[in-house]
Amino acid sequence: MEEQKWGNWLRGLAAIATFVQIAAVCVAVAVLVIAFIPKSPVAVELPTSMLSSAGSPAGAPSGSSDASAALSGKVVPGVEIDPEGTVMVRVTDPSLVQRLLYLVTILPGLLLIAEIARRLAGLLRIAREQDPFSSRTAKDLTVVAKITAFGGAGAWAVAIVALWVLSTTVLRDGGAFVSSPPLLPWVFVAFILAGFGQLIARGVAMRTELDAVI
Repeated sequence: MEEQKWGNWLRGLAAIATFVQIAAVCVAVAVLVIAFIPKSPVAVELPTSMLSSAGSPAGAPSGSSDASAALSGKVVPGVEIDPEGTVMVRVTDPSLVQRLLYLVTILPGLLLIAEIARRLAGLLRIAREQDPFSSRTAKDLTVVAKITAFGGAGAWAVAIVALWVLSTTVLRDGGAFVSSPPLLPWVFVAFILAGFGQLIARGVAMRTELDAVI
């Protein structure tokens, strides 16, 4: 009875992982197709300090160059716009280059999520069909943790560079570095996966030592 209960849990988790994989791939295909559609939306997050008369977005209408002043008029007294914060702006008629740069900020992360979910679904299926507490499971979890850490760092770095290049096409003077998407979630997930891998590896080693004693 208990074994059947755990089997149902593992089957459900594997189904969820597979669903996440399929969803991530579908979204990745969708954003890839949208990137080649003329006038598809392109949003850029820019520092508030850059949206001044010296660095207003290209094509901004006269009288709207100071974004901080414009936004400050929309809040109640005692509330002000954070000068070190960010503001999301939208390109009304993005070029193909701008659309592709925007695509690069999203696509690597989606593909990485799909790959992580695919590997986790495989691990869960193996755990349901065989002994989950094995050196293979520990090794596979460690591999997934490394893919998450290094792949997440790579996707984050590519997105940062793409956002900077995209910002140079929006701002009149130079570009802006914005840490978006954040790197910390990738590191956090990788740490959890690595921890579970080491936990299983330790359990396998202890079971081997106990079997040797017996």
